[in-house]
Amino acid sequence: MSMHSAGPAPILFAHYGENWIRGSERTLLDLLTHIDRNRFLPVLWCNGEMVADEARKLDVTVYQSRFTVLYDWEPPRYEFARFASLVREGRKIVRAHGIRVLHANSAAPNQWLVPVSRSLRVPLLCHLLAPYSARERFTLGVHLATLVAGVTRGCTDDLLADGLRKSSISTIHCGIDLGAWQGWDQSGLRSQLGIRAEDIVITQVGSLIRRKGHDILLRAVADLRQVRPNIRVLLIGDGPDRREIENVVRELGLVDIVHTLGFVDSPAGVIFRDATDIAVSPSRVEGFGLTVIEAGAAGRPVIATATTGMSEIITSERTGLIVPIEDQARLYAALLRLVDNASLRMQLGTALQSVVNEKFVIGKYVSGFEAAYEQLMRIPSQQLGWMRDVSGDTLAMYARWVGGTLSRRVRRLVG
Repeated sequence: MSMHSAGPAPILFAHYGENWIRGSERTLLDLLTHIDRNRFLPVLWCNGEMVADEARKLDVTVYQSRFTVLYDWEPPRYEFARFASLVREGRKIVRAHGIRVLHANSAAPNQWLVPVSRSLRVPLLCHLLAPYSARERFTLGVHLATLVAGVTRGCTDDLLADGLRKSSISTIHCGIDLGAWQGWDQSGLRSQLGIRAEDIVITQVGSLIRRKGHDILLRAVADLRQVRPNIRVLLIGDGPDRREIENVVRELGLVDIVHTLGFVDSPAGVIFRDATDIAVSPSRVEGFGLTVIEAGAAGRPVIATATTGMSEIITSERTGLIVPIEDQARLYAALLRLVDNASLRMQLGTALQSVVNEKFVIGKYVSGFEAAYEQLMRIPSQQLGWMRDVSGDTLAMYARWVGGTLSRRVRRLVG
């Protein structure tokens, strides 16, 4: 097929993740669902069966491979032959479909897409859904993407500090697909769980992993129930730390008020809308805060920690409450304040709903990427080769990082 055949422009999306549908998978599938098929033709290259199955339901051509990352934190760290195979496979997919833009859905696929992009002169967009450490930014080649799009400015601030040109960075906030809520009703959930009408329901939605901060919420709730016994807690989601979190629930004597529901079929926003009084995001690390805007779309007040980019969603005291990370006492105080003040709950929930409806809707999210693809396709191919669009500043960035890394290792060796 010609690299520039008539019709919609083919876009290759590469996604590397666990075999589940969570934040990064959900936002990718939303983009595949709503992208203008008259202008763009999505093709997906991934490693997970679940996201592959969902994409096929959207009539998207899917390729599946076993992905690897060189210099990863966990073994295997040096699968050079597999890495070379991925580059060859990527080049083959690009040529077969006449791909016009490469879209790395997180920094990991960017590593093997950089040589694909350079060798075939196809622009590469690296979509950052979280902040990355210096080691990750440099070993994954994030600075070498044609354009880096962060879900918040906080996800790309470190790239600017590294010296990447501002013109190579954009911010495209995630958006909520309210249409996906249609037909769902969770209004009977409270009664099914034996929750009384006068009880205040506190809900956290997220993977059951340490960085989501469930333990911090549970310890704050243990203190709160001593003075406000009419509270109940819903934990929506699953993950490798489920048993540990359930142990914390038992140790704190919260079995009678905490409901660990695992995954639910309905969108999280429906749980917020139909069964929740207060939404909480006590994360230690967060790239954006998708559940925060889902709660906001449902008109529910949110207490969130001051993670990367949260200030781009919530203005504390006006559209929600922001507390310091891992500050159990401040989280407790914020919870007590909202439990006691129905008027403030309504005020904050309504204010956040207005912000979400203005800034974080699916149409704005999708159109942001569509505009980025159009911008990238206008770049002359002569500027997309191995060295043509890498400035001296970029090379200097990598030289400084390599030099600094080697220097630190030498200092450790000599004591």
